[in-house]
Amino acid sequence: MTPTSRSAALAEHARFVFQGTVKNVKATTLKSVPASDRTIVVRVDRVIQSPEALSDYAGHDVTVRLAQGERVQSGQALIFYTNGWVFGESLAVQSIGHEQATPSNVAAMSAHPEDPVRNLHAAEAMAQASRADLIVTGRVSSVRIPVGEARVRARAMATGRTTERISEHAPMWQEAVIDVDETHKGRGRPKQVVVRFPSSTDVRWYQAPKFHAGQEGVFLLHKRQVPAAAVKTASLAALRPAEYTALHPGDFQPLEQLPQIRLAAASAARRRATPGVRKAAPRPRLKSRRTGKRGR
Repeated sequence: MTPTSRSAALAEHARFVFQGTVKNVKATTLKSVPASDRTIVVRVDRVIQSPEALSDYAGHDVTVRLAQGERVQSGQALIFYTNGWVFGESLAVQSIGHEQATPSNVAAMSAHPEDPVRNLHAAEAMAQASRADLIVTGRVSSVRIPVGEARVRARAMATGRTTERISEHAPMWQEAVIDVDETHKGRGRPKQVVVRFPSSTDVRWYQAPKFHAGQEGVFLLHKRQVPAAAVKTASLAALRPAEYTALHPGDFQPLEQLPQIRLAAASAARRRATPGVRKAAPRPRLKSRRTGKRGR
């Protein structure tokens, strides 16, 4: 089943989606999160979409901080669209919206009913498809180090100067040459396309796809896909605007995801053609209960 447009929009910006029953309003499960008009305690009845760390929360009580304007009542069975907020003796999440947990709504959100982590990956693929500048299916024919990158690395090693390119956070750019079978989004019908990706496994880059010769699937490629926090670094600034990159884990997908990716790309094109569509608020970052600092 296909999610409604509202459900799909919420799921695109929520990493932890679950069906739950409201147990108490103006309540909390964590000492570090004071109860307020916007905090509720919810029993997680079923995890629909989640990262690995939250995939086994069914049966647990969690604190949900409602978004501005959200209203719920004790005893309601709802689907909550949330993101991580505070980890402690329990879990607190920030809601970005909810809807009734009808059988049809739950079924529509569960492409893989027994695998919430796989559901999250599918949702990320749909989001990346809507943002991609070029979507192709094909096979990686070769992987190489960009000429400019190789020169800078060699010069830095020869002179003993440590630059951002060879520091612990350096992306260590490589290029994958893709033999294109079919183009599903983007202008032209290229026979080959070159995409840059970071080969580094540093915390800044480890989730980005790591391509290798013979790899076959769906490639969701972007221009100007440079993380804002790193845009001023030397190696990122060296990227030309016309170059394609793949930095998000959803930028490479198995061929079985192609039908849904096509639908997401077509839906995004329709939204762009419709004026007045509001963008969702940015997703809050996780805050540690111990340090109070926000994570990546």
